[in-house]
Order: sequence, then structure tokens, then C-alpha cells
Amino acid sequence: MSERVVSHPRTARPSRRSLLATALAVVASVGFVPTAAAAGPVDRQAQAGGAADPAHTEGRATLASAGGVADRKRADGSADMAEAIAKQRGISRDAAEKLLSAENANVRLANRLTTELGASSGGAYLSNGHLVVTVTDAAAAAKVTAAGAEARLVARGERHLQKIQRALEAAPSEPNTTWGVDPETNQVVVSLPASGAKNAAQNSMARKFGAAVRFETTAGQIQPNVGISSADALGGCSVGFTATDYTFNYIITAGHCTQGYPHWTLPNGQDVGPSLESNYPENDYGLIWMNGPSVWATGTINLWNNTSRSIHGWATAVSGLSVCNSGKTTGFRCGSVLRTNVTVNGAGGTVRQMVETNICTLGGDSGGPLFASNTAYGLNSHANRIGSQCNSTPRTWHQPVGEAITGYQVVIYGAP
Repeated sequence: MSERVVSHPRTARPSRRSLLATALAVVASVGFVPTAAAAGPVDRQAQAGGAADPAHTEGRATLASAGGVADRKRADGSADMAEAIAKQRGISRDAAEKLLSAENANVRLANRLTTELGASSGGAYLSNGHLVVTVTDAAAAAKVTAAGAEARLVARGERHLQKIQRALEAAPSEPNTTWGVDPETNQVVVSLPASGAKNAAQNSMARKFGAAVRFETTAGQIQPNVGISSADALGGCSVGFTATDYTFNYIITAGHCTQGYPHWTLPNGQDVGPSLESNYPENDYGLIWMNGPSVWATGTINLWNNTSRSIHGWATAVSGLSVCNSGKTTGFRCGSVLRTNVTVNGAGGTVRQMVETNICTLGGDSGGPLFASNTAYGLNSHANRIGSQCNSTPRTWHQPVGEAITGYQVVIYGAP
């Protein structure tokens, strides 16, 4: 893991009373820009009470907007996401709502079963809301069936496939290459750029593993989604989720956004606060202290369609899960998780354990939230783009948010 941590003495945090006395706030997923303000990053002491969100359901999340919260409909359920999924998949609104309800329950069951099965698990995926858990032996299959999911016997366990993935990553490769386990086909998938030749070293290594490895090609270049803002020449990103250690509140966003940017303001000049930590590359998450006198957390995500969503906690994504992303450039868009635990060799360096989706995102969307219903899953990181446009088969990679939450010893902010 590559970690960049900068620190300076902490200054006093404004009182809650002074925050509520102002009529200004921040919008989750709105663009925000780094500034060269004199106030630098500060030490963040780990709080013993902030080290857990063990059930992944008692979190707190995101931000809200001055003048935006009162006139936006609060969307606590799945209604707005259901509409987007129904349109995308050509199904009825009722069918979409039933699908999302089933997925919400099954993704947590998948997390539990794959952990309990250990080496006997080949991974899990969702198919039209139905949970399939792949296993390598009959005893594991019986446990899956008893839990109410479908068991499917496969030749290779997920740990074995991950070992193959690491071996492939060790071989020389060209840029814009990704590696990831596909639980549905029980293979490691190596994705190479369509414009480049299949790397000889990769092919040579892959032959050792036979049918356990599959090659595919994609168009475009894989790039971090940081974008240039007209308000600041350094760059711009999107807010991900807000978090708390029960003493202070923070923004969790992409690490390539916070890296090298000591202080943040909104495009209108409102002070947000300093960058505290940056984990990039290898990972892609960073932490910003919300100590500006005009900002506070409200527990919602701006969906850019006059609605907002509250986030109640986080979970680990599963292949096939319906998810949405919100960002300042592309707004609110939905799609599906294609793979998890994907290694991405992009323009900014190698990042690992990413969640891959088919959602189109662009420069400026970096750090924005990946979520489903009221659950947080990730932070927008990289996308394969053709210039400033998504290609015809968009791919975006997201940093799992749980790694940032546990690493920074915070919980998601936001009441149910």
C-alpha cells in the first residue's frame, strides 16, 4: 500500500450552533476544487469509538446544499433508482423495485456466505436479483442451499483465482490493462486495450493456467476521473461520502484528488477544509476535514434530478448488483457491477481491488459515490475514456468505500 499522510497542528472546530446559524452548506457529489489556502492539513487523532461500522448498516453519510435541500425531494427509498434501472433495462417500475429489494437483501447474504465458506467459495454473483454462490465441494453447496441461495459447483476457488491474478500482474504488461476474477465463468479475465497487441509476456504466463484465464479487449484509455475546473487551474472532483469519528466530520473522496491538494473550497469560494490523508496509487481514497465555518453534513447525496438520497451504511459489492453513481460531470447514472477485486493499470498508476461497473463517468466525477438504495459501495476512481467522451462500452472502476472507512477509523455520517 502506498500512503501519503501530511500533518500540521489541529485548529479548533466550529461549534454546532455556529454551523446551524449559517444558511450555507455543501452538496454531496457537487464539484469542489482545491485551493492554495494558507491553512494546511492537520493531524487527525484516531478515535477509539470511530473504528467500527461492523454491521455495515449503522453508518452516517454525505452532505447537503445551501438552498438545495429545502427544495429537493428527500428520496429515502429506492424510487429514484428504480426509475433509472427500469428505463435502462426496459422493465416496469414495479419490476425494478422488486429487483432492487431482492438485491439489497442478497448482497449482504453473499458477503456473509463467502466469508464463512473461505477457501471453498468460488465467489458470488447476482442474476436478475437472484443470488448464486459458486463453491468447490458438496459440503459448501449444502450450506449455501440451507441459507436460501443457489449453489453452483466450480473447478476453481476464488482464492486460487486470485493467486493466478497476482501471477499475471507480476508479468510485464502494457498500459490500460486490467485483471479481475469473474465468478460467473470461474475465470480470471485480462482486459487489454483494443489498439494494442496482446502482451507476449501476458500470453506466455496465461498459457500456464489454461482455461482459468480469458482475454478480452476494450477501447479507450484508462484515466483517473479528476477534471479541470474553470474556478481553479489545479483540478476538480466530486464529494463521495461524509464520515465522522464522533468528534469531527470528514469527506471521504478519491485519493488522487486529495494527493498534493492541501485545502479545498467550493467553486463559489466557500471554505470546506484541509486534506488530511491520501492513499494513492495501489488504493484510491483520501480524507478531507470539514472544518469550514459554512459547511456541515446532512446525510444525503445529490442525484442531480431535484431529489436526494440518504445513506445508512456500507457493504461490499457483488457482481451483478444494480448500482448508481453521482458526480458533478455526468450527474446521476445507473448500471451494474461487472466484477470486484479488479486490478487497474491506468495512466495514474496501478490501483487494486477495484469495483468495475458499466456506468459512464468522466473527468470531474472522481471521488463521487457509488451506491444502491441506501447503501454505500464505493468512490469513483478511473474510467476508460476516448478523449473527453465515454466509449460505446463504458467501464468505470470504483474504490471500495469500506476500505477507507476501516482504514481511517470512521463511520459513515447520516441518520436513517
